[in-house]
Amino acid sequence: MSDQNEGSLMNYLWTPVPQRLNVLLFAAVWLWYYIVRYINSKKLDISSVLQLKLRNDMHQAPTNGQLLRISHVFAVKFTKIFVLCHTIILLVFNNYDGLDLSKMQYIILHGLPLAQFLLQIMLILRESEIIKYCTKRLLLIEPNPRPLRNIYILLSDTLTSFNKPLIDFTLFTSSLFGKPFTHFDLFLSSLPSGVRIFQCIREYYLLQETELMMNALKYCSNLPIIICTWYTRTHNANSIPKSFYSIRIFCLILNSTYTFYWDVRRDWTLTSFTSLTKNKLKFKPIIYRFAIILDFITRYWWVWVFIYAQNDTRNFVFFNSELHYFEIIRRANWVIFKLESEYANRPIKS
Repeated sequence: MSDQNEGSLMNYLWTPVPQRLNVLLFAAVWLWYYIVRYINSKKLDISSVLQLKLRNDMHQAPTNGQLLRISHVFAVKFTKIFVLCHTIILLVFNNYDGLDLSKMQYIILHGLPLAQFLLQIMLILRESEIIKYCTKRLLLIEPNPRPLRNIYILLSDTLTSFNKPLIDFTLFTSSLFGKPFTHFDLFLSSLPSGVRIFQCIREYYLLQETELMMNALKYCSNLPIIICTWYTRTHNANSIPKSFYSIRIFCLILNSTYTFYWDVRRDWTLTSFTSLTKNKLKFKPIIYRFAIILDFITRYWWVWVFIYAQNDTRNFVFFNSELHYFEIIRRANWVIFKLESEYANRPIKS
């Protein structure tokens, strides 16, 4: 039920396995505030690349300063709910861990993380009309106007960063309905990629741009990895042929390389690590280089794990499920430079 003894130097960061999804959602809310704060300090007008109000909203879109205040107020409100729920869940897990549970205790233990997750999602949708609107129409992505499309992209791409913690969360909370849904969790973890694939295909149908199909293939490269995970679950380790592991490594290399290339060249529109010959650089070159290195390290983290722990049974370098947290940081890094790229390449009104 817990894995606090599996880490090394960072066991103090332990949190119940299903609660990681809520912790990461909490981290994402604050990271968004710091993204807005950083971009605001660089004098980039976010409202020119993100549609922050619905079309039928007569109020003017918030300025960077107003958006910063709104983001901070929401983050504080979110924190109050998170801290209260998280504290209760930690107390419950520490009290019940390793003990025989009554039916009511079992329901409480497995239901609390799910209840907190639903409460947090409801709060986000209630506080942001534009996110609520795009969530309802996620598969019906609108290519135009560009600022609205960027909201869809940021939302759906961010969902893909929650694939792995979603597996743990689903396995644990599904026990409320009897046995854990041991394959349903993989289906749910594939949905964010599936949404992006569908969005790319829909946009291609509307716009007939080949790049959209290339982008769809990028998300398709994640699906074989999920299939490999399913295969290892359904077969005994001794019966798995050695060729399977070679295929899985190939799939990991393909996915990491494709996504890293797309991040830097397509999403950030950077042409070179050394010269950075982009037409309009809004940050210092060293900032871009740091972002590229961070993206590279995180995209290929499975390599560092393989090298560091190849003679061990653990699947981490520093602490268990570390990649869940690193991926959220990588996504925040990606958002900054995606918005910067959109701002630098936006059409200038005459």
